[in-house]
Amino acid sequence: GQVARWRAHRVAEDYINLAGNMMLPGIHLAPFGYDAPSGQYPIESITALGILTSPLRRPTIVEKWSPYEIAVFEASLALCGKHFHQVQKFVKTKNTKEIIEFYYVWKKTAHYKVWKRQYILPEDEVDSDDD
Repeated sequence: GQVARWRAHRVAEDYINLAGNMMLPGIHLAPFGYDAPSGQYPIESITALGILTSPLRRPTIVEKWSPYEIAVFEASLALCGKHFHQVQKFVKTKNTKEIIEFYYVWKKTAHYKVWKRQYILPEDEVDSDDD
């Protein structure tokens, strides 16, 4: 009932905050509209929408992945290890190249450290650039 609704709201709130922080980190933008002190309309001022929709902007690797895809990636990595072609059979929305690109971003996160402690035995370790 109420606890499930609160949890769903908290998840939505956290996800929206994460998306906002990821897409516009530390950017302070002036309000749009007439600026009375200067007597001008800031027609050429930078806006959040302008930054996000600019044809010059390149999306980051992480923002191309949904939370569901990330969860499936992590679960399949726990099952398959670093056999990325096998991981791709579970993360069907991404090709093997995209999975490998994401892996090298993901491996710099706390999630990788947990995965490494739980799923990699010392003799299985092949990456020499972990830290």
